Amino acid sequence: MENKKDIIVTFKQPSKPMESCQSKIKEENQIASGGDISESGYIPFSLDEVEEYPRISDIENCVKEIVVGQDELVRSIATSLYNSHYMNIRCVDFIIGGSGTGKTLTMETFCKEMGLAYTIENATQYTQEGYVGESVNTMLSNLLKNAGKDFQKAESGILVIDEIGKKTTKGRGKSSDGRDVSGEGVLDSLLPILSGSPMNITVGNKTLQFETKNLKIFLMDACSGIEEIKEKRVEEKKMGFFVKEEKKESKILSPEKSIYTKEDLLEYGFTPEIVGRINKIHVTNPIDTTTLIRIQQESKESVFRMYERGLRNLGIKLKVYPDFFKEVAEATLDYGTGARELANTTNYVFEDLMHAIYDSKDRINVAELKEGVTKDNTKFLLYYYKDK
Repeated sequence: MENKKDIIVTFKQPSKPMESCQSKIKEENQIASGGDISESGYIPFSLDEVEEYPRISDIENCVKEIVVGQDELVRSIATSLYNSHYMNIRCVDFIIGGSGTGKTLTMETFCKEMGLAYTIENATQYTQEGYVGESVNTMLSNLLKNAGKDFQKAESGILVIDEIGKKTTKGRGKSSDGRDVSGEGVLDSLLPILSGSPMNITVGNKTLQFETKNLKIFLMDACSGIEEIKEKRVEEKKMGFFVKEEKKESKILSPEKSIYTKEDLLEYGFTPEIVGRINKIHVTNPIDTTTLIRIQQESKESVFRMYERGLRNLGIKLKVYPDFFKEVAEATLDYGTGARELANTTNYVFEDLMHAIYDSKDRINVAELKEGVTKDNTKFLLYYYKDK
C-alpha cells in the first residue's frame, strides 16, 4: 500500500484583505469550471496556488524547549500568530502574567523561531506626542530598525508593549494644563496603531508612512490586583446563578480556574477604546517550585545546564545532591520575582566553585555541590585525577 504524506498548504498571503482574496478565488473558479462554489461552501483550488508553511506544533515544540511550564500560553499565542501571519486576521492580543512568568521570553522565542522582525517596548518610557519623552511613533521606528530598515518585514512584524497597565492610573503624569500625557494620553496615542491605521515615522530627514494593518501587536502587564477583580466578578455571577437556579448544580468555574475577560480590563482601568480593540486575552501560569525545578532540568537556556555543559567540556563531571533543584527553586521563590531570579540564584551557587576550578593547578575529575549551597556557596567538593 502506498504511503501518503500530509501536505500542509495555505493561500499565498494576499496584498488585499482576505475578503478580496476570497472573491478573486471565487471568480477564477467560476470561470475555470463554469459554475459556482459548492453548496458546502468549499472553494476548489490548485496546488500550484498554494505554498507550504511550518507545522504549528513544530514551532510550539521549539518554543517549549526554552519556555517551560507555559504550554497553554504557547499554544494560544501560536494560533494567534499563525492566524495573523497566514490568514491576515488582525492580531491585537493581551498577555496577563506576574513578574518572571515568561511573557517576554515567550514572545522573543516565537519571533526568533518564526523569523519575524520584532521590538519589545516598555510603555513607561512613552508620553503623548508633543510632550517631553518618547512618542508612540518611536516604537515603529525601533521595529523598522530591528528589521534592517526593511519596511515590508517591519510592517508584518511584531510589536510588543510591556508594562501597559502602568498607563491606566488616572491622573498620573498630568501636565501643567491638566492633560494626562503619560497615562491615558499614551493609550489614546496608541489607538491608531491598534486600529491598523497608517502612521508617519521619521527616517533620517524624511517622514515616511508606516502601514500597521498587518502588525501583530501584543500588550503585556502583570496587572497587579486584577485577580481580585476577577474573583469579585465570578462570585457575583455565582450569586446570580443560584438565585435563578437554586435546584441546579452550578457550572461556574472557580475564581482560580476562570479566565480574565474584557470586563476585568475595563474595571482595572483600561479605556473602552483600548479594550474594544483587543482580540484575545492570554494568561501565564504562576511560577511555583515544580515549574522552577522543570526549568532548571528541561529548558535549553537553563543556566544550570550551561554550567553542566561547560564543565563537561573541561572534562569535569558535575554531581548534585537529590534535593538540589528543589533548594534552588525555593531560594529563588523567596525573592518573589518568578523565574527571572533563577539565573542569579544559580550563578551564586556556582561562583566559588568555578573560581576554585579556574585556579586549580591539578586536573579535576568531579565537582560536587553539597546541601545548603544556595545559602553558602563554599559548600562543594572537588575530586582530582590521581597521578600515575
